[in-house]
Amino acid sequence: MIKKLVALLLFIPYVVLAQESNYYFFSKEDIESIRSSSQTEWGGAIMEKLKKTVDDRREHSLRVPLLEGGHGHDYFCPIHNQVFRFDWDKPHAHYCSLCDKYWEDNNKFDWAWINHVHLQNRIYLTACMYLYIVTGEKQYAEYIRDMMLDYASKYLTYLHHDTARKTGPWGGKMFGQSLDEAVWASDACPAYIIAKPIMTPEEIRKIEEGYLTPCADLLLGRRGSANWQVWHNSGLIALGVALQNDSIIHVAVHDPECGYYAQMDRHVLDDGWWSEGSPVYHYYPLHAMLLSADAVRCRNINLYDEKLYKMLAAPASAVYADLFFPSHNDGWYGESLVAQAHLYEIAYKRYKDPFFLDVLSQCYRYTERNSVEALLNNTDVKIATAPASWPSVYFEDTGYAVLRSGNKTVVLKYGPHGGGHGHPDKLSISIHNGDKELVSDMGTSAYGVPAFTQWYRKTLSHSTLTVDGKDQRATTGELVSFEATKHGGQVKARVADAYPGVEMERQLTLHKDKLTDQFTATSSEEHLYDYVLILTEKPVFSEEGEAIVLDDSPVYSYITNATKRRASASVRCKVGNATLNISLPDAGQFEIITGEAPGIPPGNDRVNEKYPSHLCYPVIIRLQHKELKVETEWKF
Repeated sequence: MIKKLVALLLFIPYVVLAQESNYYFFSKEDIESIRSSSQTEWGGAIMEKLKKTVDDRREHSLRVPLLEGGHGHDYFCPIHNQVFRFDWDKPHAHYCSLCDKYWEDNNKFDWAWINHVHLQNRIYLTACMYLYIVTGEKQYAEYIRDMMLDYASKYLTYLHHDTARKTGPWGGKMFGQSLDEAVWASDACPAYIIAKPIMTPEEIRKIEEGYLTPCADLLLGRRGSANWQVWHNSGLIALGVALQNDSIIHVAVHDPECGYYAQMDRHVLDDGWWSEGSPVYHYYPLHAMLLSADAVRCRNINLYDEKLYKMLAAPASAVYADLFFPSHNDGWYGESLVAQAHLYEIAYKRYKDPFFLDVLSQCYRYTERNSVEALLNNTDVKIATAPASWPSVYFEDTGYAVLRSGNKTVVLKYGPHGGGHGHPDKLSISIHNGDKELVSDMGTSAYGVPAFTQWYRKTLSHSTLTVDGKDQRATTGELVSFEATKHGGQVKARVADAYPGVEMERQLTLHKDKLTDQFTATSSEEHLYDYVLILTEKPVFSEEGEAIVLDDSPVYSYITNATKRRASASVRCKVGNATLNISLPDAGQFEIITGEAPGIPPGNDRVNEKYPSHLCYPVIIRLQHKELKVETEWKF
């Protein structure tokens, strides 16, 4: 105990010295909060976790890779969309648990393995930083110094390259993307600043000239927009603070085209959502913005404004009862408020808004309080004893509505396309029964697997209308009406130009445990209409169907074990404990096509537990006509 106290007392001047330069990531108050939190039961558990992270990492070679990294999205099984199991000792053999085999002789997999080494090193540096802040044990600062010196000795030798191993406009050096360079710098620079007081002037020079400055030069030359540029700015701000260079910070914050404020103005909608239309691609840039806002406090710049507040508040009111989000657009399935609890620790620390404390209370019903950001917050959080009771709501600018009745939720998506990460799925829906989705928006697989573009990004893989076997145009729908009620609500939206000459409208009415879904399409010409529901459980019909092969277009080939039934007026089926009745009152005979297709991609443990098969079960109501009117009644 005396030895630790002496070490802590010896350490304090280092922290003060780092802050007297007015370039720091943690204020004196922040450091006091981190140390105070570490003395609590939950804080002590976090410290033990950090120590294990460092110890585990040091069981393997600490040498920085000599070869450049690749693309993280390539570290997935091309058959099962399953991320490979990272193995320190197998840089050229990559295990898929669903294949139960190692994939070898693939350069892309090997290069992506290097990305994971850099990721583990970034986690290691952060763990060392917090351990040094709390314990004052010099070894942790030395660990940071040694690794940063190794990176500095190799960074200049890395070639500029993109994910295709060519010289592209968005390439990096350590990684195949400048985006990943910025993310790494955003975390590595705070660790460097904390450890810097134990370094010699020569060691500081080597790190500045070998890594910090060339990385800043690279990012200054990558002028883009959207989530990439937000992360570029975060990396530049971190590098600017580490280099004590206000001109770099100024560019990252104030550049009229690419700076922080420019990205906020261009991409944050008035309702608080990020313009790419996905919870994943909302929180991804939001994380960078929070890191930026924290880092520039040392330069007397306050980015904690109303717009950043709304970015934190808006998505928190759009979740299912289990705190998962619908996985819109290029969103990895399984995004949840729980996964973002660490950001709400920062939010409450900086804004002190009780709503953010309520969010944390809900999140910790499902997970332990184990993030390093919790140490910074240093606030007691009472775990909620019951789910939150949030009302039905719609987001005018983002363009989707959330109807709630008890723990049941129905979502209608009709808004802007979402830029480069958008999906052609206007008027698509998802249905959640309180425990899991019955009708799913599956988001996307990893970008490196074939099904990403050939299935998950197609209109057919969404619960909306496909016309003539083609994808919808990238367009924006229109809200017609919205009403929230005590036991649910009603929403109606329409889109006029998703398909040439076809007007579509959908109205959802949720009341207690009953949902009425009315979909209409009208045209002056005859079309092949496919009204699609993407189910997470296999539907059960009273009659067997006829086996068929779907070959309308390449995307239909993803639906296997297909069967066809014919009906007049209506058809009923069961989906788990739910029942639905689908009627076409104005049609004669129509077809019901069912089958299996790639479903919710393998994800975290909560996702895999809810959806173990990773298949979905499309139900297609097919009609050849000028007009379509489908009314589906759910009881769930």
